[in-house]
Amino acid sequence: MKSFRIFAFAMVLLLAMACNNSGKVVLPQLEPFVYETDEEGSHSVRISYQRIVNTEDNDIFAKIERQNYINSFFDDSEECDDVVIDLEATAKSIADEYASYAYEYGPVCWYSMDQTSFFVRDNTVLCYETLIESYTGGAHGGCSLWYECFDLATGAIYDFSYLYDGEWGSAMKELVYAKLIADKVLLIESVEELPPFRSAALTESGVVIIYQPYEVACFAAGIISVEVTDEEILATGAPLLWE
Repeated sequence: MKSFRIFAFAMVLLLAMACNNSGKVVLPQLEPFVYETDEEGSHSVRISYQRIVNTEDNDIFAKIERQNYINSFFDDSEECDDVVIDLEATAKSIADEYASYAYEYGPVCWYSMDQTSFFVRDNTVLCYETLIESYTGGAHGGCSLWYECFDLATGAIYDFSYLYDGEWGSAMKELVYAKLIADKVLLIESVEELPPFRSAALTESGVVIIYQPYEVACFAAGIISVEVTDEEILATGAPLLWE
């Protein structure tokens, strides 16, 4: 038997981003949706997902909730225009997938997704942090950390890849590389080998850039993060899209 639980406590986050007809500020409410398998031995799946439960209060909340659901459970290659949010069905589908891995590769297969959320920049940006760890038998395992940052005024996702592009790209890479080699043993030997980052998040003072295991260092080094401040970004000539 599998258990499905939605914890009935909410994290009410103080955001003055929307008002109802009475002029009262409407607050987005986030509830953790938690799913986990009960059986021992064959496989285990645990999913903790942050969902906005008062999407009816604001179209932007609904837009963000839908996009976070898609980003959390679907690949970029998948067509998602007709996706209907169904967390229980999605979680059970993942559990079935890992049951098949256990049948094919052996009894110890598992999947864990732990998602948290936080707000920055005077509560104008909502960021999701998602840690995914999995093992499907043999050498087939992985660990990754992903961020998505949403502008609460528009529902748009911040794309930080521009930091490595444009006329400031070289200076930004030099800055990040210098921070990396200050305390890490890298697999890359020069700034020219620095790969594009695939995840980043806005902080109160700048941007944290994430490199997944093996991207710039050995797997044992784990997930690598580098924070660059607003002042450091401006010094490279790059604009601050969140200002």
